[in-house]
Amino acid sequence: MEEVMKIQGILYSPGGRIEYLLLRRPDSRGGVWGPVTGHVEKGERLLDALQREIEEETGISELTYIIDLRVPFRYSKGEQNVEEHSFGVQVNTKDVRLSNEHSAYSWLPYEEAMARLTWPNQKTSLQVLNDMINL
Repeated sequence: MEEVMKIQGILYSPGGRIEYLLLRRPDSRGGVWGPVTGHVEKGERLLDALQREIEEETGISELTYIIDLRVPFRYSKGEQNVEEHSFGVQVNTKDVRLSNEHSAYSWLPYEEAMARLTWPNQKTSLQVLNDMINL
């Protein structure tokens, strides 16, 4: 089995009402909503992969604050053993430039973001992040 490392970055905007960024995959790729995700390239550090994927998928290059959520997920996908690391990422802009990997985006309050997520690992990461920043 091939060992694969992935990252998941949940972007959020601070302020009076915290909102989380979700991206929608096109219908041809399931049409599901989720955070920034991506593979860690060979020899790449997790935080470098996180920053690269955020910029590729959203056009956002300035990250204000990064929180390691410390909730790694391990799962098998076909011939791959995947280890995914999750991060909360504070940004000071809501201006998003989508890549061709996504068809839409939305900044949402916690309850709405949670309702749109499909995968348990993403829901867990969002819950952990929300709990951490709302202490």
